[in-house]
Amino acid sequence: MPKKTKYEKLITTNRERTGGHPEWASTVPRDPSGGTIVTWLDGDVIPGAFYYESFMALKPSLEGSFNDPPHVHDDWDEIIGIYGTNPADPTDLGGEIQLTLGDEVHSFTKSCAVYVPRGLLHGPLVFKKITRPVILVTTGPSKNYTQRLPEGWEKTLGSKSTMRRLDYGGKKK
Repeated sequence: MPKKTKYEKLITTNRERTGGHPEWASTVPRDPSGGTIVTWLDGDVIPGAFYYESFMALKPSLEGSFNDPPHVHDDWDEIIGIYGTNPADPTDLGGEIQLTLGDEVHSFTKSCAVYVPRGLLHGPLVFKKITRPVILVTTGPSKNYTQRLPEGWEKTLGSKSTMRRLDYGGKKK
C-alpha cells in the first residue's frame, strides 16, 4: 500500500455535491447526458476549504431548464468562470450561455469571469448553445454552497417584461 503523504489530504477528486441536490432541482427538466460535475469541493469534503465547483456542459439546457434558478447568496460573494475548450482560441466559448444578473440577461460567447456580490439576485444560468464542451467554475468564500430563492421565483422564468438583454460586450439587444 502506498505511503500517505503529508499534504494529500488537501487534494480531492470528489464529484459528489455534498448535502444532495436542492429541492427545486426535481421540478426542472434535466438531461443527465447534458453535463457533469468535474470536481466539487467544500468544507465537508476537505475541512477548512471553501466552496468550489467545476462543471462540464456538453449539451444545451433542455427547453424550460436551467443550471440554477434565480437566487441570492446572503453571506458570501461568488465568482463564476465560463470557459471554452478550443485550444487554438481559448477565448472562444464554443457556445452561448445566458446569465441573469439582477434584471439584466447577459449573453456570453467568449470565455469570461463574473463577480457576483453577496445579495445580488442572479440566475437563471442557461446553456443556450454548445458546440464543444464548456467549463463552468463557481467558487466563493463559504464553507458550503448556500442559496436563497426569493419568494415566487418560479414565476420569473417566463417573464421577459422586466429584463434587459445584454451581449458579452454590454450592447443592449
